[in-house]
Formats: sequence, structure tokens, C-alpha cells
Amino acid sequence: MAKEIINNSTWGNTLRKYSRNLHGHLSFFFSGVLFIYIVSGIAMNHQNIFNPQYDVSVRQYTAAGQFPHGANFTKSEIVNLLRPVSEDQHYKKHFYPNPQTLKVFLSTGSSFTVDTANGQVEYQGIKRRPFFFQLSFLHYNPGTYWKYFSDAFAVSIIIVIITGLIMNKGDRGFFGIRGIEFALGIIIPLLFLIF
Repeated sequence: MAKEIINNSTWGNTLRKYSRNLHGHLSFFFSGVLFIYIVSGIAMNHQNIFNPQYDVSVRQYTAAGQFPHGANFTKSEIVNLLRPVSEDQHYKKHFYPNPQTLKVFLSTGSSFTVDTANGQVEYQGIKRRPFFFQLSFLHYNPGTYWKYFSDAFAVSIIIVIITGLIMNKGDRGFFGIRGIEFALGIIIPLLFLIF
């Protein structure tokens, strides 16, 4: 009986030892990825006040040239209209949603609209936001290799959670205060989903 208790104790100590080692190695290896997900996740949570992917600016002004102008702009005339906003190299195509409005499609994704009656321009410039665009892009699974890496990351986080739960015993382990903290970490998100 005493031998069985000693064997169980030895097995438990060995399991906790390997759990601590594995927990530490995986935590350090994936801490960079976790940091990237955290920073970009915070930015994406507040998209109502901050667009993490694009910097959008709106500019309104009167275009130089002869107005009113009929619905027959040439491509070279349109390219000239795009020069003040540095989009003359990004012309894609154009159309007239109505006889008084010229809408220009730009390869940058920006928007350029001209009132052909008076030359009023509304330009909505869209530029990728440095750093945050690349970080938030990772949330959208940008390629096959990233998919495999992020799957390995997800499995490793599960292992980190399990090893974290079992690497300590007694009051410092799952059956102490940390078990209560673990339960609260599950209950609180579920309450947000329910209510």
C-alpha cells in the first residue's frame, strides 16, 4: 500500500515536472504570435473609432478646368484630374452614375467623384495603415502555410492550458484557487453570449 502511494506520488511529480517544462517552452515559443494577436485584436475591437487596416481621408475641392463639362471625359483628362491627389498612376476605369456625375475607379481602392456641372470633387483616399494592416491580416488566414502554423499555435495553446492546470498541486493547482479562476474564465465569456 505504501509502495503504491509512493509510486503514485512519483508519477504525479514526474507528470508535473514535464508539464512545467512543456508549458514553459511552448509559452516562450508562441509568445510572439500571442502578442501579435493581442495587439491586432485590441485594434479590431475598436473599429468604431479606429480602422486598424486602412487610413481613410476625405478631401473636397474644386477641380481646375472647364466646367460644366459633358459626360465625355477622355482618359487623359481624367488622369489630369487625378494629379492633385497623386492618383494619376492609379486610374482603372470610370463611369457616369448620372449625367452630372463622373465616378473614377482607382487601383488603390480610393474613391474619386466629380460633379461635371461645377467641378466639385470628393476624394476619399484609402491607404493601408502601416504595421496594423499586416497584423490584422493574419486574422484572415492569408495562406496555406499560415493556416498550418496557426493550427499548430492553437493546439499548443490548448497544451499550455492543460499543462498549466496540472503542473501545480494542492492549493496552488487546479483544485485550489486556480481552479476557481479557470471556471470564472469560462463563465464570464458565456455570460456575455447569454446576456
